[in-house]
Amino acid sequence: MKSQIKLGTVFGVELGLHYSWLVIALLITFSLVAQFHAVNRDWSDAVVWSTAIITGVLFFACLFAHELSHAVVAKAHGIPVHKITLFLLGGVAQIEKDATDPKTEFWMAIVGPITSGILGLAMLGLARLSGWTPWTSATTPGTALLVWLGYINLALGAFNMIPGFPLDGGRVLHAFCGGRWMTLSAQRGQRPSLDKSSPSSSSALEFFGSFKEQVLEDSGLPSSVGSFCKLLAPRTCRSKRARFSAVYA
Repeated sequence: MKSQIKLGTVFGVELGLHYSWLVIALLITFSLVAQFHAVNRDWSDAVVWSTAIITGVLFFACLFAHELSHAVVAKAHGIPVHKITLFLLGGVAQIEKDATDPKTEFWMAIVGPITSGILGLAMLGLARLSGWTPWTSATTPGTALLVWLGYINLALGAFNMIPGFPLDGGRVLHAFCGGRWMTLSAQRGQRPSLDKSSPSSSSALEFFGSFKEQVLEDSGLPSSVGSFCKLLAPRTCRSKRARFSAVYA
C-alpha cells in the first residue's frame, strides 16, 4: 500500500498515511466528540473538541507503535522493513520477505498484540492513579483520554489475535502449525521447505493446504483446528504488488 502522506522515518522505517486514513480520522474524532458530550455535559465545546482531537492523535500514535513493534522484531532478525502505512482499516507494516522459521514468525506476529496490550494496561493504570474508578465514567479530560485509549488498545490487541489472515493471530496459528510440521519433518529426516515466492498471506494459506493432512494426522491436533485449516487452505490471497512479500496488520 502506497503512502500518500509521508510523516518521517523511525528506526529506518518510513511512516506514512494513505488518503483513506483521513476518513477514519474524522469518524473517530466526531465519535469521541459525541461520546464526551454525552458523558460530561458540563464540559465546554472547546474542552470536548480538544480532548477528542488529542485522543484521536494519540490513538493513531498507538497504531504506529503496534506496527513499529512488528518492524523492530523483523529488523532484529535481519528482515528488511520498508514502511508502515495507516489507512482506512488500520495499519500495515510492509516487510520485504517472510520469516524463515516458525519461531521468528511467531515473535514477529505476537509482538503487535503484546504491544497494544501493554499500552492499554499502562493507560488504564495511569487513569487509576489519576483517581479514576474502574467501570465508571471518567470525569476529567485527561482521565477520559486515558480510559478510552486503554480500552481501545486492549480491544485492538484482542482483535488482532483472531486466527485469520492478515491479522496477527493468523500468523501465530501459521507459526504454530509450521513449527509442528517442521518438527515432524526433522524426525523423519526430511527437509522442510517454505515457498516465499508469493505474499505471506498466500504462502501461509498454501502451506496449510499442502501440509494440513500430515500435520493433523501425525500431531493429533483437534478436528476443529483441522477443519479451520482446511477452510483456510483454498482461499489464497495474492497481492498485486509483488515488491512486498509480507504484510503485518
